Amino acid sequence: MTCAGFQVACNFLAACFAIIAAVLWIKSAHVDVWADGQAAPRRDNIVIEKDGRPYDVSGTAQAQSLWSARAAYAAAIAAVLQAAALVLALNG
Repeated sequence: MTCAGFQVACNFLAACFAIIAAVLWIKSAHVDVWADGQAAPRRDNIVIEKDGRPYDVSGTAQAQSLWSARAAYAAAIAAVLQAAALVLALNG
């Protein structure tokens, strides 16, 4: 594969990982953890009533953090691939 081919591959993969990051961040914005069926609430849980159901605020924050971390890793990979494509363009 030529230098131009590697550059195109890096740009394509960077775009793919950027789209993945966007989807993961959207997922993190829409995650909800309901407290239905919890045997006994932990002391660190904050449970409120939302739409007539118990809503686990701290559990939701933890889940959102997990999805955001996954999105950040995908965005980091996209940035590295974009930088590699730029280096290949400057050297090619």
